[in-house]
Amino acid sequence: MKPLTEAQLMGFRGSMPPRTEHRYSVTVEPSAAERRTARQCTATRRAIEEYHEARAQRREMEL
Repeated sequence: MKPLTEAQLMGFRGSMPPRTEHRYSVTVEPSAAERRTARQCTATRRAIEEYHEARAQRREMEL
């Protein structure tokens, strides 16, 4: 494979955007919709866990 010429190499380097550590600000507060969705997900997960615990207790009582 032939090595790239200096012009090709500089063109390739110029085409790549510079790397950034954090593209978006990390300190942004979540919106109301995001908070509501997170709360619903947590509530759903908690309800599923409680259902499985109750089901396990029922199965133990049956045995």
